[in-house]
Amino acid sequence: MKRNISVLLLLVLLLSGCGGTETAETAAPAEGTGETQAAETEPLYLDSLPEMDLGGLTINTLIREEAMDEFSAESSGDVMDTAVYNRNLAIEERFSCKLTYTVELGSWTYAKTFQDTIRGTVMAGDATFDMVTGQSNIVQPLNIEGVFVNLLEEEYLDLEKPYWVESYIDGINLKGEVCTLCGDFALSSFSNANVIFFNKSLMDNYSLEYPYEEALAGKWTLDRFLGMSEDVTTDVNGDQVISLEDVRGFCAYNNSIQPLFSSCGFNYTELQADGTRVLLSPSDALVTVADRMNEFCRTDNFLDANKAFSTGNSVGLEPAMCESFMNGSYLFMGMVLEGIEDLREMEVDFGILPYPKLDEQQSRYYTTILRRYTVAAVPITAADSSNSALILEAMAAEGCQDIIPQYYEIALKGKYIRDESSSQVLDLIKDSLYLEFVDMYYSDLGFSDFFSGYVAGSSSGTYISSVESNRKAWETKLTALYETNS
Repeated sequence: MKRNISVLLLLVLLLSGCGGTETAETAAPAEGTGETQAAETEPLYLDSLPEMDLGGLTINTLIREEAMDEFSAESSGDVMDTAVYNRNLAIEERFSCKLTYTVELGSWTYAKTFQDTIRGTVMAGDATFDMVTGQSNIVQPLNIEGVFVNLLEEEYLDLEKPYWVESYIDGINLKGEVCTLCGDFALSSFSNANVIFFNKSLMDNYSLEYPYEEALAGKWTLDRFLGMSEDVTTDVNGDQVISLEDVRGFCAYNNSIQPLFSSCGFNYTELQADGTRVLLSPSDALVTVADRMNEFCRTDNFLDANKAFSTGNSVGLEPAMCESFMNGSYLFMGMVLEGIEDLREMEVDFGILPYPKLDEQQSRYYTTILRRYTVAAVPITAADSSNSALILEAMAAEGCQDIIPQYYEIALKGKYIRDESSSQVLDLIKDSLYLEFVDMYYSDLGFSDFFSGYVAGSSSGTYISSVESNRKAWETKLTALYETNS
């Protein structure tokens, strides 16, 4: 599937057609006249769903309490709450149905309980849930347990549409079965994108140019990123020890080191003609990057957030990283996009960048999404999977047409982004979202974070030997994944 549509183009389409009342046919000049035909009055939807009257049917969805505002909200005056409320209302009116939600605790702490809730209803033949949603690395492992329908067989789902994350569909596909989806039905598919924040004041102090133009020109590379990091590290207080009172180049933790693996264009596996995947041997380029990052993370240029702000979990870790970033302790910070909300009180300006390419020859940026993003599935016990698929498609289309642009243009660009260049880079980031097969099957395979583990904790020069020592175990897990799903 090739749907490399830029966010800017999408927004133009939404503003000029998809969000208005003109159809594609009526918006075109009339043949021979050069005149625009009269616009029709019926709304134009981004999806291609037929007119349906569900007769007041209730569609009930399981959602996690920690992200319930992605699905259930009131028209409170808050931009995002109102957008979600309006989406739900539009769908209810369009299809004559009622959207309801069952809320359960669904963070990693409650992973087993959340999974058991889904398993339990299916095993009991219970049709309570028409759809289930939840944190990706909690819901996705159920793909191989036979509790979800194969969404490739649902006629109302058009997975070629731009509101579905293409790389997710490609990666989650196990020999013709796609049982969970990631897309614009949930804001976290964008807000959990891994990005690089930079402190403009520090760049000014060290006479460094903001790397916006490089990023937009496809020239934001690993060399440039590490070079700038090394340029700013300074013993400010002169005590011969680099600490939080001084300045470093880059602060990250495991989850914000791993994105460099994909951003530099690397993969753990390769797709075969029969739909299965095989492990790749590390390329020379991968070994070079792994060892270079390993060495970099042992210098004063790098601050390991796990060690500096140990809190026992990444949710508590990230606000501490942001606070130190606001105090000017480092030039770059690896963080998810929604971390911007923790920077709202920052007195000096900051900017946003994608994770860097390996080099300028790399064809595109690859922006990964942290595993806290939301996925959706339809249980095999749903009363009517067609109705579930219908509503899921509509939710994703409405999310693309209204919720994502609201977040993008108002909540982000209007409220937090502090310059037009960052807004342009945000377009670039949205258009480069990418998810890797091994990361999607994180719980089943267990080695998607191998790169970051090596960089942060292994002896330099041992990447190949470390991979080879794990290869048999990884191949066994990969084989088991396909056998379980056969």
